[in-house]
Amino acid sequence: MKPAAASDLETRVANRKQVLIAEIVEHKMNCSRAGAADAVDRIKSRLSELAYLVKEGVAGNRWDNLGPSTTLKLEEWITR
Repeated sequence: MKPAAASDLETRVANRKQVLIAEIVEHKMNCSRAGAADAVDRIKSRLSELAYLVKEGVAGNRWDNLGPSTTLKLEEWITR
């Protein structure tokens, strides 16, 4: 992957991660709402999946050296 494309992917992953974290905070603030705990659990699961993808596919935090498989998995993660 080209460095600019890797940087773009890294930025988009980081942005999506921040959105999910904000959703967790929102759900926790409104914990009386039905389903809030389930929503938080689903989001935490997505963040765990991201941690696994990064650990397995981003060697040494070098986003400029991602393989096509990891790139595809991260792109899919962003869109869900």
